[in-house]
Amino acid sequence: MKKKGMVAVALAILLSIIPLVASPPQQSEAAQRPIQIQVNGTELALSEPAFIEDGVTLAPARDIAEALGAEVTFEESINGGTKQVRLIRGDREAILTIGSTVMTARDTSIRLEAAPRLVNGVTMVPLRAITESFGSIVAWDNATRTIFIDEPLQLPTIGSVDKLQELLQQSPALEYKTRIISVAGEFESVAAKESVDITTEATAGDDYSTTNVQVAGVDEGDWAKTDGNFIYQISGRNVYISSISDEEKPQLAATLQYDSEDGFTPVALYVDGNTLIVLGESHTFVPYPLADSNSDNQSTPAATDVAPSPEVSLPPPMGDSRSTVKTLQYELDDNGRPTLKRELFQEGSYLSSRKVDSALYVITNKYAHYYRTFDTMVVQPEANVNKKRSQEPTDMEQLALSFQPVYGDTAIAKKVQTIPLDQIRYFPNPVEQSMLLVGAVNLDDTDTGMQISSYLGAGENIYASKKNLYVAQSRHEFNGEAYVQQTQFHKFRLDQGQVVYIGEGTVPGALLNQFSMDEHRGFFRAAITNGNMWATGEAQSTNNLYVLDERMKTVGKLEGLAPGERIYSARFMGDRAYMVTFRNVDPLFAIDLTQPDNPTLLGKLKIPGYSDYLHPYDENHLIGFGKDTIEVPSKGMSPDDTVAYYQGMKIALFDITDVNNPKEKFKEIIGDRGTHSDLLNDHKALLFSRQKGLMAFPVELHELQSKDEAAAGGFPAYGDFTYQGAYIYSVDLDSGFQLQGRITHMTDDDYKKSGQYGYDYRKKVKRILYSGDTLYTLSESQVKASTMSELDDRGSVIYPAPSLSKPTIKGNIKLSPITVEPEVVESETVVPSNR
Repeated sequence: MKKKGMVAVALAILLSIIPLVASPPQQSEAAQRPIQIQVNGTELALSEPAFIEDGVTLAPARDIAEALGAEVTFEESINGGTKQVRLIRGDREAILTIGSTVMTARDTSIRLEAAPRLVNGVTMVPLRAITESFGSIVAWDNATRTIFIDEPLQLPTIGSVDKLQELLQQSPALEYKTRIISVAGEFESVAAKESVDITTEATAGDDYSTTNVQVAGVDEGDWAKTDGNFIYQISGRNVYISSISDEEKPQLAATLQYDSEDGFTPVALYVDGNTLIVLGESHTFVPYPLADSNSDNQSTPAATDVAPSPEVSLPPPMGDSRSTVKTLQYELDDNGRPTLKRELFQEGSYLSSRKVDSALYVITNKYAHYYRTFDTMVVQPEANVNKKRSQEPTDMEQLALSFQPVYGDTAIAKKVQTIPLDQIRYFPNPVEQSMLLVGAVNLDDTDTGMQISSYLGAGENIYASKKNLYVAQSRHEFNGEAYVQQTQFHKFRLDQGQVVYIGEGTVPGALLNQFSMDEHRGFFRAAITNGNMWATGEAQSTNNLYVLDERMKTVGKLEGLAPGERIYSARFMGDRAYMVTFRNVDPLFAIDLTQPDNPTLLGKLKIPGYSDYLHPYDENHLIGFGKDTIEVPSKGMSPDDTVAYYQGMKIALFDITDVNNPKEKFKEIIGDRGTHSDLLNDHKALLFSRQKGLMAFPVELHELQSKDEAAAGGFPAYGDFTYQGAYIYSVDLDSGFQLQGRITHMTDDDYKKSGQYGYDYRKKVKRILYSGDTLYTLSESQVKASTMSELDDRGSVIYPAPSLSKPTIKGNIKLSPITVEPEVVESETVVPSNR
């Protein structure tokens, strides 16, 4: 308990160094009203006024702590002369020292943004530091200069089957029936058969590439990772670990082969020090129990636990296969060989994940499949042939068994665990019968199990800062004439392996993706398209930007941009936002967010084409990746009406130094109609380093044999497939984009065998990484090393051909220990193609 208490205190205090949001920088602090503080709805009288210094609010320690029910003691340090403040609330404790920016939580030292000090004899401490260390919620209202301190919001729980039915029936599209499912038994292992602010730069001090993530310090799971010594990548059901310590001869160090019978398919990786995390989708078989008409509606044990009598023959057990997401935590030795240390899983389909320091957050959606067949629930099947089963309604409490999610963590127990109805919460006005699950775990703490939070209502897009997680959900509400779409955002605080629900906010319209969301200085911003781009009048689309405060209340908005178009990409960079909309041309909008309550349009640029993804080059330049377009007269419409058709891939470097007049400084067109890159729908496919002047991404190239070629009807023609591989560019502000070369994993024979729409996809280059002066291109068939300067071949590791065995679903089995016996495969040198 002491260790758990210490961890809880340490983890909570880690979040305390985030400062409160100050007033907009152009406003004078002296001209503002005094800061007010409300604790649980009651205004707090302060012995000394709170003040803001460099964005950090300092307030009287005793006033705040006692208002939160904490004990405060002042004492001299052991070495004398230094005054310390000890704050204790339950099992949480923090020690601050006057004049020191270090706060101690037992054995953990945390650096503060401002040092505690004495003001008129009153000890003033960073407000957020002490309140969030106690688990409280802190929010700043910029308009009234009020700080709200509250206990975490407690959403209502489902609690009973009657309430569950009521909530499920609120969805007009819902049809349901119960399927009574046992959650007893041990969970299925996927034990591998092991043979051997926005940043895109390499980690400071490390000369290797990292995943292109949205928020600095918030890692995202990817198909491949490197730590500079090894490359870790997914290939089908396998994870390959290749040593790159010898840049002239990459070698296969180990292979994680997941048995197809277990149904486990890796989807994302994380690497941190000697820890490898493999996330994958799987299935867990859960048998049905049998109901007995003479048992007063009490269920008997699961079918697999029932011993047949001599005169009765029971059929094989029937049950349900539940989709699950499993997290496998491996420890890596110096040779890159992994040993399984921990296995976690939670029910649902993989939505996304994030890793902040040692805390991992996995988000899944558990989709409910109910069908309205009867007003009552019937247990199926009739398993005992010599004893008639009741067809009367069973105990409705059994409905909970089919709804309750399953999860497990071998650090705590190997048994399957369930989340009961009294722990499943629901959001305000739920309209979705599916469920959102947030799994949170501190990978360094094996004494505390994974925390699972479950909510009625599936998530669609997520955004995560180092401090908060936002989950977006679509809502459709009838306004009396038609259904209108809204987007609801749910905010969670990330507490180093735990999540705390903060609240929700709703705005009109539809969200594009995670880059349409952002958090800055405590404010949440969202770019939204509202309406139909093909409609007219009030139903016609407009593009809008909304700003929500820490309590998820809308405090600012900019509406009415680009009527009749929709958002194709968005990017937030500090106090600015950039938005690309499209219908026939590509307007790039620059928006000022310096005053959150009053977003203003700075300028716009209209050019042919559009950008699917915007990437910061620096604070004054932006790179857009998308498609070039051509306008063609529209038959059957007026002579002035045109329709835009996409052409080849387009890269543009935008100069936004003068935000009132953005300029397209450079552009590059790749291929013809049909050309595509995974980068356009997956930002992690981009390798970019401004320091090295390096940019690379995969391209599937389509080219016209004749530029005058046109498809039937006069529409622009699609090009023929001619190439797939990595395009490597140098990029700078003087020369723009300079193609340095291309690297493919396909041979000339592969290209001869390819068709218009297909080729050997195992040889499709998906990622480009670097370590030192070596560039690595990765496909499911191999990892190829090339020199950074000339792109000369340095060798390859060729992976074995995939197994042809089909995945099956097995019954419950115990987790077995894993031993690693890596099979070292000599690298095979492949002569580069001249394409």
